Amino acid sequence: MDFRVLVLSLLLWLLPFGASAIDQLDELTELVYQYPSKALTQITALEKQFTTRATSDINRLRLSVLKCQNLLQLGENEAAINVAQLGEANAKQLKLDQVRPYFLICQADANLNYNNIQNALPLLDSAITLARRYQQPQALVDALRLRGQLDTDTDNFSSAIEDLRLAIDIYPDIHTQTQNWVWPPQAYIYAAMGNLLYATHDFPQAMYYTNLGIQSPDAEGKVLHIILRNAARIALDNQEFDYSDQLEKQAKALLPELGSPLELAYSYTILASISLDKGRIDAAEEYLSIAINTFKKHNQQLAMMRSTRLLAQIRFAQHQDDAALTLMNHAIEQAENLKQYSDLKGFYGIMSDHYLEQGDFKQAYSFLLKRYRAAELANQGMNTARILQFKARLNQQDLQQDQTSPAPEKASILQELNLDWAYSTLFLIAMTLLGGAIWYLIDKQNNRAPRIEGEEPAETLLQQVTSALNSAKQGNYPLSLLLFNASQIRQVDLPPLQDQLQHRLREQDKLIRYSMDEIVIILPHTSAAGAKKVVNQLVACIQPWQGSSKVNIGIAAMQHFDTLESLIKRASINQLGKVKISENNPNHYSPAK
Repeated sequence: MDFRVLVLSLLLWLLPFGASAIDQLDELTELVYQYPSKALTQITALEKQFTTRATSDINRLRLSVLKCQNLLQLGENEAAINVAQLGEANAKQLKLDQVRPYFLICQADANLNYNNIQNALPLLDSAITLARRYQQPQALVDALRLRGQLDTDTDNFSSAIEDLRLAIDIYPDIHTQTQNWVWPPQAYIYAAMGNLLYATHDFPQAMYYTNLGIQSPDAEGKVLHIILRNAARIALDNQEFDYSDQLEKQAKALLPELGSPLELAYSYTILASISLDKGRIDAAEEYLSIAINTFKKHNQQLAMMRSTRLLAQIRFAQHQDDAALTLMNHAIEQAENLKQYSDLKGFYGIMSDHYLEQGDFKQAYSFLLKRYRAAELANQGMNTARILQFKARLNQQDLQQDQTSPAPEKASILQELNLDWAYSTLFLIAMTLLGGAIWYLIDKQNNRAPRIEGEEPAETLLQQVTSALNSAKQGNYPLSLLLFNASQIRQVDLPPLQDQLQHRLREQDKLIRYSMDEIVIILPHTSAAGAKKVVNQLVACIQPWQGSSKVNIGIAAMQHFDTLESLIKRASINQLGKVKISENNPNHYSPAK
């Protein structure tokens, strides 16, 4: 009896501590984005507490996720990558795979800050896959936001708007998961949409979403400062000069909220750019000199390169052309050494415009050619990153198939059967005849049966689908794509289901296994209305295999700018929309839809 009382007392003592730790971590989630310097102090204190007291693995991992995000907010990208890699390794060891996407997102964000797109894209792709698999809307929202920002920066606007629309739609569901980890402020999601619309020169809609971000309840501290800073720029280009001055003044008032020198330096750089465009040259130079000193002290090479370009533009505005050209040549040299081709494209554009104004058309043309070359290299880098991303997905599928295939037998059949030579010879002859008969029947059956596209090599499938898309674009005829998630169907049942689906399709239609749980169907010469009729036929075929759960098939009709990836993404969004409708979730209005 005394032992029971002791255990009960211990539980009553530990429960408040556990609840307190969870509350502290929840409060830290917002603090990490709003006041990162204050958050770092609390994280350090909690790390000391966790080393001296019994703490669950989940709380330790969550604190690592928060620390990783906190380091990003403070500009400590290398430290964030180290924390993320260690955290992901611990998550694998503890078999807590649901936390892995948060560490992958942290690594991807740090790589994007280094402009290392080739590393960031596969990390984001893996994070989105894991977030969907383990039902982590908090991770999914953040990964979609980052990928949307990346696509905005690389002018891939159709893909960016799909990701950001989906992020806005699923943001209200972030607290439906059983365990909280970390999630971005809603204000940042609206700000990302505002930046996308600003990049497409839709300034009124850009202001609409940016104002939504300003009005968000989580827009405080650094978050509010960044959005006000962006809003001042958008309002200026939208010819709202007084409103831009008002927003800029509010942003400056929040500068003391930024606790680290790097945060201040990045903000001073943006404010210097705004002041330059407003003609306030002295203010722009003052802000930029503070930022450059900080970047030098912290060895921020990319930031130094971009600040040098901005200082050159200030010198041009001051009619100090020789000093400006020296600075621009230095910035170009830095960009070439760092292989920052997207920045280099802009630098060459500035030089070309300058020489054009001076009437030196030969130099202007020379830098214009260099600009086009830099643009080609930047696009080539993006294409290479996306091809590597696609190959990584294919390799992952191959590994999963290899793991499910039986291991080769080490001992021969004759050794296992332990027969003598005469019986072995007869046995081999009989098996050869039987094998020949089976091969003949299978070959005959295969000649009759339609081919399943998913059985072909992945490279052949990609070529065929790409060819089908190109033919549809060149021939100006419609093409639709269907996406079906087969996660609720047993793997052993998928081959016969594919057979049945293929019998329902036309000869020119293509059915492929895009991943372990996704089936993609390409329908040439088929509009969205025709695709819906095909879906109705396929649902009747799939339903017996799936049981009582509702069959949802996503539809996407090809547009001229579409690729296979963007088609599949839109079909996935369409499928998710059907799932939400079937679950009677409320719809959220968005003017960008």
